[in-house]
This record gives sequence, C-alpha cells and structure tokens, in this order.
Amino acid sequence: MNNWRILVGIAAAIIVAVLVTAAAWDGPTAGIDRYAVRDGDTLELTPRDCFLSRVGLSCLAQRLRLFGVDAFESGQMCRDPAGKAWPCGLVATRRLAALAARPGFACNVDNEFIDRHAREFAVCTVDGKDVGGTLVSEGLAFYYGRGLQYLPLEGEARKEKRGAWAGSFVRPQFWRQGARS
Repeated sequence: MNNWRILVGIAAAIIVAVLVTAAAWDGPTAGIDRYAVRDGDTLELTPRDCFLSRVGLSCLAQRLRLFGVDAFESGQMCRDPAGKAWPCGLVATRRLAALAARPGFACNVDNEFIDRHAREFAVCTVDGKDVGGTLVSEGLAFYYGRGLQYLPLEGEARKEKRGAWAGSFVRPQFWRQGARS
C-alpha cells in the first residue's frame, strides 16, 4: 500500500512540475495572437494567453466576423470588364490573409454581439488602418449592416472602378441566397 502512495505522489509531483514549466515557458508563439483566415470577412483567433497551447494541446479558436463589411464568398466569381470570370472570393480571402499575416495585425472583439453563425464581431487593424475599410476601398467587400462608416469608401471604390467594381458581380448577400451572375 505504501508503494502505491509513493507512486501517486511521484506522479502528482511530475504533473505539477510539467504544468508549472509550461506556464512559465515562452515558446515560439507565446505572446502572439494567431489568426487564421476562413474567407474574406471571417477569421479565427487563437489568443496568446491560451494555457492549453503551452502544454501541447489545441485551444478553441474564437470565430470573428469583420464588423460592418461583407466580402465576397470564397467560391464566388466575378466578371472583369470584358466579361471574363475571375475568382473575386478567393482574391478577397487571400487579401485578408495577407493583411492578417503582417506584424501588428490585431482585432478588437465585441463579445456582446454574435451573428447567426456564432461569430463575434471585430474591428481589425494593421499599420493603423482599419482592415474592413481597406477591403471595401479595394473593391473586395461592401459596407454591410451598421457599417455605414464604410459607405463613402464603397462609393469611392465604385467611382474609381477598383476591384470588382471594374466589371460585374453579385453582392455576397445575394450570392449566398442563390443569385448568380
């Protein structure tokens, strides 16, 4: 019986030592929020302070939706001025991924508002610029819902024929409902 107690004590001491070491370890991703882009307006955030990652386990990612913008869906196609199809959804997704990969990319999450897909709304910035505004300005996203601050940027992109505004497209909200061009 004493051997059993000794083994349990040793096992408990090892577990405590591993947890203390993991909590103190500053590994390659410690201190850095990690963002994974899912489409042109959706990201997943794994926070820098997730304890589970320090012991080699996966952390639950927080699903984020850029506040006030609606980007083309990943599989969505648009047409250029000559009528040739181009993958505007893939371009929007890749553009958000490029912005999210830059140093200093960060999102301010509004934990009180969640959409029907269980995504929390966030305003993301990089280099002091609003990422949603950048996508709208480049003609890869549109103002949406309460994102009226993006309406002038959309008008500018339309006037300058940037991104999808150079040709023809179906707005993402209508494309999701089955409309195709």
